[in-house]
Amino acid sequence: MKKLSLFMFIDALGWEIIKDRDFLKDLVPHRYRAQMQFGYSSTAIPTILTGEKPTAHKHLSFYYYAPDKSPFKIFKALLLQYLPGCIVDRWRVRHILSKLVAKLYGYTGYFEMYAMPFDRIHYFDYIEKTDMFVPDGLKPVKNLADRLEEKGIPYHISNWRLKEIENIEALIKEIKEGEIRFAFLYTAAMDSLLHMVTKDGKEIDEKLEWYSEQIHRVIDEVKKTYDDFYFAVLSDHGMTTLEGVVDVKRKVEGLGLKFGEDYVAVYDSTMGRFWFLNDRAEQRIVDILSQIPHARVLSEEDEKRYYIDFEDNMYGDKYLLMDPGWQIEPCDMGIKALPAMHGFAPEHEDSYAALLSSEPVDIPLETVADFHRLMLQKMQDLT
Repeated sequence: MKKLSLFMFIDALGWEIIKDRDFLKDLVPHRYRAQMQFGYSSTAIPTILTGEKPTAHKHLSFYYYAPDKSPFKIFKALLLQYLPGCIVDRWRVRHILSKLVAKLYGYTGYFEMYAMPFDRIHYFDYIEKTDMFVPDGLKPVKNLADRLEEKGIPYHISNWRLKEIENIEALIKEIKEGEIRFAFLYTAAMDSLLHMVTKDGKEIDEKLEWYSEQIHRVIDEVKKTYDDFYFAVLSDHGMTTLEGVVDVKRKVEGLGLKFGEDYVAVYDSTMGRFWFLNDRAEQRIVDILSQIPHARVLSEEDEKRYYIDFEDNMYGDKYLLMDPGWQIEPCDMGIKALPAMHGFAPEHEDSYAALLSSEPVDIPLETVADFHRLMLQKMQDLT
């Protein structure tokens, strides 16, 4: 029997967004929610691709403290930190510079410098230098492609760089040829849409209708070529509407400590990450973080529970997590807060991811890491 297992990834299609909608119920009537992995897509996607936690695959946020091996030392020589912010902080300028750096160093993964200050970027390294979706993309941890290669299963995994319609057409072409037995269709536009219109935007139904039309095209071709198929839609997280902003950076810098001598920090949109270079700085910063409204300092127990208790404190000695809906503004990901964001506490209702399945799932789907176990199960069914 010629069978295909097809998984469609829709970035940010959270449980709260999809639970009361009839999206693709004719194809995937069995619906499940799963807890998001703490962090952003930069950690959720590696978790889905490997079934491992951040402490194993080493991906959390993009930047981590590593001044000795920072690829950004070149920026000190270029003196970009002395150019006006109205020039170097523009998204288009940053995007072009990011492409140049990626080409210079041969990076194949998703690479953006975002709004990281040029006078501080040389303290950091960047984690996603390689394409996570290809064999050895997350080595030494094995990813989805590695598992498929091991089992000798002909497969198709989308090119994340392409537009959604291009990935859909590429998949249809492979299906018509009838050689593949496993497919992972990557679509990411829902995430950017939700960031701008929030989970309540009328545009969401329009986008879901477009997805529905496209996936029915795909399934029609599957039915022509294969005797049987399994189909599932999965996501990595949800989306939370903006409630307010806090200038965490100003509060920390108001202590008069020197960046790079006393402490180092990265301000993500929903969390601050801090490394302490002396005891005095640690005490003063922890004290001020405990006073920041709409936020909490993660305890050691929190870090273990979220699987971000890295032995070398790779991503920070301390984490400040914003309350759901509250963003850090400005932050190193962008000067202005977005209308909606993800990356809050995984247990918050808006954070939950979703899995929609063509048949009942007989393994626990507690977190997005379990999506990988489901994919492994479907691979086993093909061998």
